[in-house]
Amino acid sequence: MHGIGDVRFFDRVARLYDRMMPAADRQSLTAALSRADGDIDRILDLGGGTGRATIAVDAGERTVVDISRPMLKRARTRTASGPGRPTNPAGPLAALQGYAGQLAVGDNTVDAAIVVDAFHHMPEQAAVVDEARRVLRPDGVFVIREFDPSHPLGWVLARGEHAIAMNSTFYTPAELAELLADAGFAVEILDAGFEYTVVGTNR
Repeated sequence: MHGIGDVRFFDRVARLYDRMMPAADRQSLTAALSRADGDIDRILDLGGGTGRATIAVDAGERTVVDISRPMLKRARTRTASGPGRPTNPAGPLAALQGYAGQLAVGDNTVDAAIVVDAFHHMPEQAAVVDEARRVLRPDGVFVIREFDPSHPLGWVLARGEHAIAMNSTFYTPAELAELLADAGFAVEILDAGFEYTVVGTNR
């Protein structure tokens, strides 16, 4: 095993992570974040690692939350320009080391929270969903981009991660939507396929 949230694996690959992973899908994230009522001034990227997804969104305050110190070190070196960055980025990235299920963030203080390609690594996933709802303001949004284990490529990915001793737990879009609905979110599935997007609005 690689520790909580497979942290030891990501500690080891932090220096190469951005070279191995494609840029986050800015179009899908923008569409999902548009479900929020009002401006998005403060956003948390939970399990955000090097900030790969954080740089794809516009917000006044963008904070990467991750348990891996080496990944966050990479996030802190991000600049506001370069490939994959927003055209008019607003401010640098902040970094907060911690577990997404126990956020050192006040109630109702965040406009949006995102998890991109990381939810399956998180232990106690229901606690992560509950924490996201706690910190979100009314009508803020919780956006999760994940891989569908019922899709052929998702099936291969899930088994590959288990083969290298990752403790991953994948959800289908319907299963993830149900998890968010059970926590009190108004839920929408925006797209489907190998990777999909679920949005929960904090009503």
